[in-house]
Amino acid sequence: MADKRCENGHFIDESWDLCPYCPADNSEAEIPIVRPTRFGPDGPRPVPVPAPALRDDSPGAAAAALPTEGRRPTNLPPPVVRRDAPAVQAPPMERTVSAQKPDGGQPQRYVVGWLIGLNGPARGESYPVRMGRNVLGRDRRSDVVINDDQASSHHADLVFRPEERRFILMDHNSTNGTYVNEVEIEPRRDLGTKDIIRIGSHRFLFMPLCHEGFYWGDEGVLQ
Repeated sequence: MADKRCENGHFIDESWDLCPYCPADNSEAEIPIVRPTRFGPDGPRPVPVPAPALRDDSPGAAAAALPTEGRRPTNLPPPVVRRDAPAVQAPPMERTVSAQKPDGGQPQRYVVGWLIGLNGPARGESYPVRMGRNVLGRDRRSDVVINDDQASSHHADLVFRPEERRFILMDHNSTNGTYVNEVEIEPRRDLGTKDIIRIGSHRFLFMPLCHEGFYWGDEGVLQ
């Protein structure tokens, strides 16, 4: 039999601190009820629920696909463009300046005549004869390359002397000799218009540009 009474006279068990028959007092603090759980003392953690995905054809789908960083808010008024504002000009383009040729003090080697091939692979080809010395031979560094087994590497020199207005062909101690109009030169000979030079089996027609009435001046002007 219960031998403990509450303040209102109800018999209750001795182990009870509160009377279950008395109405609850609003001024008393609510005592939380703690129940054991398998998720630990903090209880189960809330699982975030993803927001519903927008449909591809909905108006907000296109806006959601755009990156949020750098996007202009839609609630701002459109930017005002001043029509009297000066136009922004692009920076000027850099131009490539051609490098000037170094002045080595050497005179300009103007063209003073031509050799025209009359037979073989050189038939119909023209080779410029320039002021000063022109090397004729089988060597690839020659001014006029002659692809002939009978030609020496440095076979002959064709020299133009501007002070004398002379074209001189000189054999360079070649093995098979140098011929002008089928006559071997020993060791040099002046050339005239339409002389035919033969080295090995190759023949060339000589056509001068400069002569007594036609010459390059000091300024590169024809005189």
